[in-house]
Amino acid sequence: MTKQANGRPLVLVLEDEALIALTLQDDLQDAGYEVAGPFTTCAAALDWLQTETPDTAILDAALKDGPCREVALELSRREVPFLIYSGHHEDRQLLSEFHHVTWIEKPVPFAVLVRACQQLLVGDV
Repeated sequence: MTKQANGRPLVLVLEDEALIALTLQDDLQDAGYEVAGPFTTCAAALDWLQTETPDTAILDAALKDGPCREVALELSRREVPFLIYSGHHEDRQLLSEFHHVTWIEKPVPFAVLVRACQQLLVGDV
């Protein structure tokens, strides 16, 4: 696992619901992570990924500019572990090629997401 200069793993957060994104950002930071984003569109996350690589990522399945497919593909290409965090079960069909990825349905306690990030980083999922 790579870490930032401050020793904290970097988590890309892709979430277009402001309250969820900010709460997730705070909870991740409280748990010892650096947060990239939260990005509210796939385009913004892809722009960031042109020059940076996170240690892991939490992706909302469907954003205002479409499904997170391109971001997920780029992360997969770089072998960055990620999970999908979605409030809509039907989003699974949008991203069927990622059936092997951890999928957490909203709402869940944020501790569940923090624990899932820890598992991604140590390779337990």
